[in-house]
Amino acid sequence: MTELSNGPTTVPAGRPDGTASAAEPGEPERFGGASPVAHLRAALAACCEASAPDVRGRFLILTHMGPDPDALGACEGLRLLLEQGFGHECVVATHGKVHRAENVALLETLELDLADYESTEMSAFCGVLLVDTQPAFRHTVVPEDPAVVAVFDHHRSPQSEGGGEPVPHEDVRIDLGATSSILFEYLRDAGVELDQRTASALFCGIRYDTADLSRNASPLDEEAYIETFRRGDRPKIAAIDNPPLSRSYYRHVAQALTTARQHGPLIIALLGRVENPEHVAEMADFFLRMKGCSWVVAGGAFEDSYVLSLRTDYAFGKAYPLIERVLGDEGSFGGHGHIAGGRIPMEDPGQSAIGSIERRLLKNALAVISASSEEGAEAPDGRRLDE
Repeated sequence: MTELSNGPTTVPAGRPDGTASAAEPGEPERFGGASPVAHLRAALAACCEASAPDVRGRFLILTHMGPDPDALGACEGLRLLLEQGFGHECVVATHGKVHRAENVALLETLELDLADYESTEMSAFCGVLLVDTQPAFRHTVVPEDPAVVAVFDHHRSPQSEGGGEPVPHEDVRIDLGATSSILFEYLRDAGVELDQRTASALFCGIRYDTADLSRNASPLDEEAYIETFRRGDRPKIAAIDNPPLSRSYYRHVAQALTTARQHGPLIIALLGRVENPEHVAEMADFFLRMKGCSWVVAGGAFEDSYVLSLRTDYAFGKAYPLIERVLGDEGSFGGHGHIAGGRIPMEDPGQSAIGSIERRLLKNALAVISASSEEGAEAPDGRRLDE
């Protein structure tokens, strides 16, 4: 494990002069034998070379709509890498409102400097870098110009969303628990010193996506978690983890407790219309702790989409193939380990359309239970949680 102090020293780089080293022995030949840092540096340099002088060296960092802590932390890590490691200018812009209390607390407590995507002038940049997402994901807005230069992500991409133009630098590692860990590695290998705010943001990204290293955690996640916590602002990290909750949160808890049904190992909570899309994921996490529950499907309609969250416990299996079966051929989805999410576009946001979607999701989820049971067995009837 790389040794970091709390003093002004930098994270050791691959070479004494701070430049990237060649690929380590055994490292996959993802970048033609070059280290990830060296390959990224070359991709950005090529983009600058092909750009007009007035935008040369200015990059835009984007992530998915309604970013979570991992997306926000990784954006801050990439910002530091570009500015301090490579000497470029950059802007981090987000699309969509941040809802979940912990996410809002992260933004406010660390005072992150985020621009609004809608009011950002795209012509002011020579290239775009995507964090915690990929160009084809439907929950991500990507400008036609300038082009995407680099992608950093840890989610599996469905084949239906694959394809498109190749990206000069693409670092997608589905064996990692957090994209923030990827950016920690780049900062470490580039010899960039972690300031307290960036370390805190990266730590929050890793802690929430890996549940404090209890799920989907790799050795790199463990290293990044420990080192960013050592350099982070611990009082602020504690404040982010225990934010005040809105009245609407408790309304949705009451709604979910009334709506949810248990079908053997499955709890399914289809909530109709919700005030906040993050409540769907919160309820999935909430119900997974129930004794006898092995997986949860939670869903709710927000604006023009039906949002779905799926969770599994450690014994039941991976969430990604399950959400693919629950969605059927509808919408888009992604996930890793025991967490997955999906979104179904709704042309008609009325109650009848929402009800129709929820009936299909319920049917598909129950079919998964039937298929995993003895041949010919039917899924157990749903029962209220208070029965």
